[in-house]
Amino acid sequence: MELLRVSADSDSHIFEELSTLDKKCVGSDGWSAESFKSEVRKKNGIVLCFLDNTHVIALLSGYFAEGEGDITSVAVDENFRRQGLAQCLIEEFEKIIPDNTESIFLEVRESNFSAIKLYEKCGFEKLSVRKKFYTNPRENAVVMVKKVK
Repeated sequence: MELLRVSADSDSHIFEELSTLDKKCVGSDGWSAESFKSEVRKKNGIVLCFLDNTHVIALLSGYFAEGEGDITSVAVDENFRRQGLAQCLIEEFEKIIPDNTESIFLEVRESNFSAIKLYEKCGFEKLSVRKKFYTNPRENAVVMVKKVK
């Protein structure tokens, strides 16, 4: 297994793999390959993944802005769950974001109890609920925050 920070010059198959995994895990709300490419082209965009040979088995996308970070997606292939990959990606994201970052935010489906438990284990706390945030199925999002300073 290899941890990779995806860059704009990463092989194009990586972006297809990222999209496939994201859609497999989150459904129609998952990002396209072009969305992942767009994210890594941004100065403040971060896309991390674990590769098993040439296949993406876990991913995290996010970005940072003045004083805060935002994790936009975390996905792990069902055959590789409960091995600490998501936690490792979150920890790596925290190492990459600027030192002046005070908080990291994320949204998670209200029914995704295992993800919520993981985020709490990583130091995130529930902040609020966004009503009907997700589609297919329509569901609330729990907004979580981690204070890093």
